[in-house]
Amino acid sequence: MNQKITIYIILAVMLIAFSSLLVFCGGSDTTTEEDAETSTSLLRAFDFTLPLFTSTSGWNQTATAATVLATSDAQILYTFRVLLGDVSDMSTGTTSPQWPYPDVSYDDYSVAIYQASTSTQNVTLTTYEGDEGSAGSAVTTVDDNTATVPTTTSSIRPPGPATTDGDGHIVIYNTTENDSYDFWQATTSVNDSGNSLGGAQTATSLINVGAVEYFDVSGSGMNTDGVSSARASGVPLLAGMILPEDVVAGTIAHALGVSIPGPRNTAADPTSPSTADYFNPCSTTETDFYSTNTSALASGQRIRLKSTIVDSDGNLIDETGLAPITTMFLTALRNYGAYVVDNASGFSFYAEDYHTANPDLTDDQVNTLIGAASGTALESGKVDWQILMEKLNLDLEDIPFAFGPDMEGTSPSTATITTANYEVVEAAAEE
Repeated sequence: MNQKITIYIILAVMLIAFSSLLVFCGGSDTTTEEDAETSTSLLRAFDFTLPLFTSTSGWNQTATAATVLATSDAQILYTFRVLLGDVSDMSTGTTSPQWPYPDVSYDDYSVAIYQASTSTQNVTLTTYEGDEGSAGSAVTTVDDNTATVPTTTSSIRPPGPATTDGDGHIVIYNTTENDSYDFWQATTSVNDSGNSLGGAQTATSLINVGAVEYFDVSGSGMNTDGVSSARASGVPLLAGMILPEDVVAGTIAHALGVSIPGPRNTAADPTSPSTADYFNPCSTTETDFYSTNTSALASGQRIRLKSTIVDSDGNLIDETGLAPITTMFLTALRNYGAYVVDNASGFSFYAEDYHTANPDLTDDQVNTLIGAASGTALESGKVDWQILMEKLNLDLEDIPFAFGPDMEGTSPSTATITTANYEVVEAAAEE
């Protein structure tokens, strides 16, 4: 049986079971009219001027001429095995999805963007679990537990899931100063005991945040060496994100950010990472969920898509049959590559949360991007960004990280690669 079909059958069974659980719990996996109204009310009313960060920033350096590292084959093989489920070298709590295909987060685990108002508020530095949070050195603090941050011009909703298991990543962007405040585990609603309800809660303001960092979006897109941010690797949340402005421009003219299970951390004390385990544009690396294997990809390492790629059966892909939105994504991975920026349960890229993303496109322009005929009715109850990202993810489900004969049925730790779709290339030059 076709390997991909077998995987789909397994996933289908899991999805049915999960859907039943949602019904039992009173949840739903479909977009309701209320959800659609909420997402529409949060759509941002300003546009970014591209590119973000300086022209010499690592985020805007092309990867087409970057040299393939001598360690590339070993690193790609190790990452492939991890994506198949090998977590033998991972720190406690690191999980693998057993799914060696890319996905683009645009809802849960994505980043929502809001416009800063002219006023400020004080927020408590507290994580979803009630632990002490942190603020960057450029953030004004009242005391060790309180930071002063901008309020927003609209209601605010951290991305889901609607639990305390998510990242709660939001950006509050000042359109006048071209700077941003980045937040991790942003809380907008608490229960009767004062504990965070986690993500996907819409309110008028923030209450608590697990971490906050300030960035000049006209700057390098880097942090001070050794310093983390709303991402463990220290990079800005806007860096490497797919924005509606990219799609409207017709090209993603910057590097992407990608997360993998367990970026490398080989330090004897993982809370003090070795400089050998992170590279520009990252300023540090993951200290909770990491791999101790020397072949693991490190934060700030850059991967590049090869000029020809194969599908889940190892056959060359005819890219002329892909949707233009997918071609745009793949072209960015060839021209600019992607930097490892965080830990995730899969091979995950980032697009703006569909609750705030607001592409200025007609229905026919959306149809063109998803490869549909002009005049085709768009799916009701969904905003344009959802429709675009869903099509992109659907196409990516047949473009694996690599292809090998051991993609299922054998131990992930001994899997081999017949054809890899990615290679590891030299890091960006220091700005």
